[in-house]
Order: sequence, then structure tokens, then C-alpha cells
Amino acid sequence: GTLIPPVPLANPENQFRMDYIKSIAPLSDFDYTQEFFEHAKKLWDDEGVKACFERSNEYQLIDCAQYFLERIDSVSLVDYTPTDQDLLRCRVLTSGIFETRFQVDKVNFHMFDVGGQRDERRKWIQCFNDVTAIIFVVACSSYNMVIREDNNTNRLRESLDLFKSIWNNRWLRTISIILFLNKQDMLAEKVLAGKSKIEDYFPEYVRYTVPDDATPDAGEDPKVTRAKFFIRDEFLRISTASGDGRHYCYPHFTCAVDTENIRRVFNDCR
Repeated sequence: GTLIPPVPLANPENQFRMDYIKSIAPLSDFDYTQEFFEHAKKLWDDEGVKACFERSNEYQLIDCAQYFLERIDSVSLVDYTPTDQDLLRCRVLTSGIFETRFQVDKVNFHMFDVGGQRDERRKWIQCFNDVTAIIFVVACSSYNMVIREDNNTNRLRESLDLFKSIWNNRWLRTISIILFLNKQDMLAEKVLAGKSKIEDYFPEYVRYTVPDDATPDAGEDPKVTRAKFFIRDEFLRISTASGDGRHYCYPHFTCAVDTENIRRVFNDCR
């Protein structure tokens, strides 16, 4: 997408660096040279680029961009070896269906990973034969973002609509859903920064109060607690409206790059 109004580079001398990056961006087969890393580092230091990054909810930017741009010096080393955290931060759009088997405390998991983009959803139904449960992953930090397919549809509302269509699907009415309310770390960052208010995208948030039985994490800011339980309850409103006692929704607050958090969640899912 294009920012309106556009953000100029703070240093006009970086224009040739931007032109270089734009020239290689469409290439599907590209070797990351030292020249690339040098240009990327200089651009990331440009205040105009930083201002553009601050408005990243207005266009499509991969979540891990800041993480790796801040680590250009280590990533650009000839003998660079990714850390576990580097690998966890990598993001690739899921296209097609990927089958994975793994074990957590002697319990076998057989998982099918399917893409969430609109044009991927028609491939799903073949995965749902004889499944024990559906894991539905929500990016909670996406409340102020738009989907990749168009610039008018809010990502979190799209997730709610998709959840509703799966929950009410007549073929899935006996299959429970494990709801991963993911990217809690990024949600907290956005809420505490105060630049993008949830009520600007979900007006009903103004009237929302945290349930009495809600348990915040230790030391958690009340604003973060309210935000995450609001999102949880938006999904639970759908599941409690038409569950019919035949399938259930089990919500979990998750942070996929926090291995201990995910380990606890999968232990709960057994």
C-alpha cells in the first residue's frame, strides 16, 4: 500500500539506497549481499523510515521486520547462524496444507497447518475429516490493521467473521475449537503506546468492563488486561451464542515466540 500523506526520507542522500531496495524487492531469487545489508542499515537509521514504520498498520509489513532490522549487524555476518529466537521470529505466508507430527509429554499431536488468507480457505474442508479439535489462531495485535486482500477490511473483524463461519459450519458442530489469542506481547506494546486505541476500531470497547473472574498476569497493566479480555470475549460471544452443548471453545492467551508459554498451552490442550 501507499501511505497518505507519504513520508519523505529525512536524508535525501539515502534516495539511491531506497531505489536499490525497490529494484530488488520484486526478485524471487536473490542473494543477500553486503551491499544490501549496508543499504538496509542506513535506511533503517533514517528518521523518515522510522516515521514510516510507526504507521505500519496502514500497509502490509511483516511482524518480524523490526526484530531483524535491529539485528542487521549480526545477521549480515558471513558466519551468521540463526538463534532459536531468530527461527521463531521468521514468518512465511502459509500456502497450501502442511502436515506436522510432534509429541508433547508422550502425547502425540498430528497437526494440519492451513493458510488463513481468503484464497486458501477453500482447501480446508478436506482437513477436517476425523479431527479431534481445531486450533484457531488470532493475531490480537491486528485490531488496527487491514487484511492483505483489501485495504478496507479490519483484520481482527475478519478473524471474528471467519471464526463465526467455522463455529457455525454444519459439518463441524461436534468439533471443539482451541482458541489461541496470539501475539499478546505485541498487543501489550500497542495498548501501552497509546497511539492506536481499540475503541477507534471497535466502538463497543468503550462500554466493555473486565469480567470479575478474569485473572491478569502478574504485574500486568490494567489497560492490557482489559484489551486482551475484550478480544477474548468477542470470540466467546460467538461460541456461547450457538454452541448447543455439542462443541466448546477453549481460549488461551499465547505468545508464539515464548517457548515456555506455548509449552504450557499445549500441556493444557492435551
